[in-house]
Amino acid sequence: MTEYAWPEALRPTRLTFYLQHNTTRFVSPVTRGTQVLRREGARWVAQATFDPLDRVRAGLLEGLLAALAGSVNTVRIWDWRREFRTGDPRSQGDVPSGPFSYSDATIFTDGTGFVVGSGNPALAAGAPRGALAIQTQGWWPNGVAVGAGDLIGLAGRLYIATETVTASGAGTATIPIAPPLREALLINQPLVLTRPTVAMRLVSDDDAANPTRPGRFTAITIRLEEAL
Repeated sequence: MTEYAWPEALRPTRLTFYLQHNTTRFVSPVTRGTQVLRREGARWVAQATFDPLDRVRAGLLEGLLAALAGSVNTVRIWDWRREFRTGDPRSQGDVPSGPFSYSDATIFTDGTGFVVGSGNPALAAGAPRGALAIQTQGWWPNGVAVGAGDLIGLAGRLYIATETVTASGAGTATIPIAPPLREALLINQPLVLTRPTVAMRLVSDDDAANPTRPGRFTAITIRLEEAL
């Protein structure tokens, strides 16, 4: 199996991206009381539409889909709606790389300025497989660490923060996540907060279908599921 990187030139015009849980539900035929069992196997699923595509971008996408060989190979994608965490100015639009000045355009006497970022967050303690919260450190003190719905990359897997969490004065934060941790992780495992990706494969061998309109504009919709 080969893992491919997603081409930067391709951004979907419509997107569905969500965590699909794996549960079993039993409803009593007598009382209608319900029992629900949460099972392993929650996975990220996505549907992305690219419309319209000119000849060059259509070729780029069709080449990638051909390389994926149906469900054989994988590609790392991210949720294009949430490329940056809450509080990162880049979540509000394009921000230059810096350094950043005061409003009157002055910077510090040594030529440095402000830096946009979130500190260097990492796990503050090891976390067992199946954990629903992680202890982290390295945030800016007393600031919002993550917002509800922010995406976090850990050891190549993708997680979502289920609540907004503010860092302590020491820069630590306990973050509730979903799905449960796929594997046990060690202290100091770094968190990926900018475009965290997940390895996905095509759902069907027909996801490379490419209806084309007059004028040679192509529309392609692909469905993907996390490679577990």
